[in-house]
Amino acid sequence: MRLSYDVYQPPGDREENLPPVILLHGMLDSRKTWKFIAPQIAKRTGRKVYTVDARNHGESPWSDEFTFDILAEDLDSFLTQHNIRKAALVGHSMGGRTSLTLALKKPEKVEKLVVEDMHTKNFRPTQRGPIMHLLKLLQDSVQYIPPQADETEAKQAILQFMKPLIGSGHAKLSQIKFDMSMLPLKKHNGSFCWQANLDALENFLTTENIRQNIQGVYLGDALFIYGTKSFFKVDKDPRILECFPRAIKLGIQGGSHLIHFEDPGRFVDEVTNFINGHSNMKSKY
Repeated sequence: MRLSYDVYQPPGDREENLPPVILLHGMLDSRKTWKFIAPQIAKRTGRKVYTVDARNHGESPWSDEFTFDILAEDLDSFLTQHNIRKAALVGHSMGGRTSLTLALKKPEKVEKLVVEDMHTKNFRPTQRGPIMHLLKLLQDSVQYIPPQADETEAKQAILQFMKPLIGSGHAKLSQIKFDMSMLPLKKHNGSFCWQANLDALENFLTTENIRQNIQGVYLGDALFIYGTKSFFKVDKDPRILECFPRAIKLGIQGGSHLIHFEDPGRFVDEVTNFINGHSNMKSKY
């Protein structure tokens, strides 16, 4: 599978002979989530930066086959297709799980690892929870877009529909801030639809496909950055240190699940310092 992507170069001829950075988004998101972050990382690290749409998201192909291991295989194939022998991986949520899976399976391909708000715990199939609630809202929301609406008007209509409902089905969702301008909405045959395979994602969340037993050890540098108010509770995961002995856990006080959106300046500072090897952070266990 060939994934859609964008490339960001450092300004001028500053690109150094260093492994590139790959930015991987979370579920129901797309590579657009990094459009302000990626140029800053390229500038401050002197590295080429790739932002990538996962399968069933954005402009990448759709498939009924969808597991964390398959996403890691897609990432491995992406590196091969672009002649990237080793990369620094930065992944949010689902993208973080993809990144840490590849680091454990093929550590020789991962120079450094940054995981934003994701743990190593096994998931169970669920009919409930914040992600399922959001998925249902997205599926219902497009019918509230007025006829002849342009993209801005469509997203405003969706926001008006979702805002009063976002926390009603699951209180934890009300803690998350969303950037509607980056939502992967597209127009197809005169109607708006989500640029994500919602049926495949629902099947993933509600079947055994979501289960994954993390195995292996990655001995490289790893940063697990998370929000202290996130429902994933990364700081409570003891297996991070078992699988990633050099891991640093960094909690952003008051942050929820979208650190790179809620506090982009802090996120870029921490990630670039870590990639550049200038970080003095210590893990808090």
